[in-house]
Amino acid sequence: MTEQNLFKIGAKIIERLEENNYEGYFVGGAVRDYTLGRAVSDVDITTNALPDEIEALFDKTIDVGKEHGTIIVLMDGLPFEVTTYRVEGTYTDHRRPDNVFFTQHLKEDLSRRDFTINAMAMTADMDLYDPYNGLKDLKSRLINTVGTASERFDEDALRMLRAVRFMSQLNFKLTSETEKAVAEHAGMLRYIAVERITAELRKLYRGINVQSAKDVIAKTDMLSYLPFFQSIDKEQYIQSRALSLEQEAVVHIYRDSALQKHLGTLKLANRQKTVIKESLKAIEALENGMNTKLLAYRYEEDILIGVNDIIKLNALVSADLEVHLEAAIDARPQLALKNRSELAADGNTLMTALNAKGGPWLRECLNAIEEEVLLGNLINNEKEIVNWVNLHVKNEDGNIVFNDGR
Repeated sequence: MTEQNLFKIGAKIIERLEENNYEGYFVGGAVRDYTLGRAVSDVDITTNALPDEIEALFDKTIDVGKEHGTIIVLMDGLPFEVTTYRVEGTYTDHRRPDNVFFTQHLKEDLSRRDFTINAMAMTADMDLYDPYNGLKDLKSRLINTVGTASERFDEDALRMLRAVRFMSQLNFKLTSETEKAVAEHAGMLRYIAVERITAELRKLYRGINVQSAKDVIAKTDMLSYLPFFQSIDKEQYIQSRALSLEQEAVVHIYRDSALQKHLGTLKLANRQKTVIKESLKAIEALENGMNTKLLAYRYEEDILIGVNDIIKLNALVSADLEVHLEAAIDARPQLALKNRSELAADGNTLMTALNAKGGPWLRECLNAIEEEVLLGNLINNEKEIVNWVNLHVKNEDGNIVFNDGR
């Protein structure tokens, strides 16, 4: 779905609102990215129609937060968030407003938004409404709060992380007032749920200028209030290079294994934790001289490619080990096995060949066969494998013994 089609379909919603004497505008990140010429993947709409009125106007709607004014409208099979103009009460927890009040004025709705570049609205005809000079800041490539920066961050401390995340994503800079306010309010990050912090950090590391954002995180002392990262030396943090949050963690744990015990404070998803664990193991295997084919087989391709990025960006290992790792990555397509299920013999085959019961020996034997096949020392067919077993493994009165020669 192209962004032109997204806006074209979304315009149908705005047009129906207008036909019924309501207002409707595209708003938020879609307007920002469209103005910048960036790809747009979803489009939000704001209106002075109340949630019940929105539901009455459209056949297919989903209530995802009526109390906060948000209804999903399905148009041509696509979901669009349609939210009533609103203003917010006080933020006693420095994260969420205590109350939300609906308003009939678009400018009031835009005034509650975090940054000027996110406080622009656009008509169905793509005409910009920009009461807070977001377009000017877009052209100047600046992150600037709507209104006083200190007030915005005091309301919602997560906005500080969003500011540096946008720096990274858009390759923008913070205005001096915004950066000063971040430094003054950095400690308020302690009010923010770890999951929200981690989500922002993941987005930050997918940006195009991660380093500028990291520099500001260190300079403003946000680093001291970020889970896991607060245990890292500031200079080490600034000097490290990474293409993902997981890679950043790997670099620092590799340099200081004691940091492993703090990793849980990030509350990462299982896959993220696996990537970090396997990447550290792959680096260790590389340093221990694991055979190229075995290295290629033992670790997933994305793990090896990620480790390759890490060691190149941070000069973690010697040049010859870099070459060794690249050879392993190149070797993956030609491996004799992609996984153990491709072995021509299984546990039952081995137990029959040796007239033995299962036990720990079976895993050891399969590991040895797997390795011999990968190294090209054994042809992967059942007859050859059974012959190899008869030569290298013996059943001595129920005890399975491996010959030293294997």
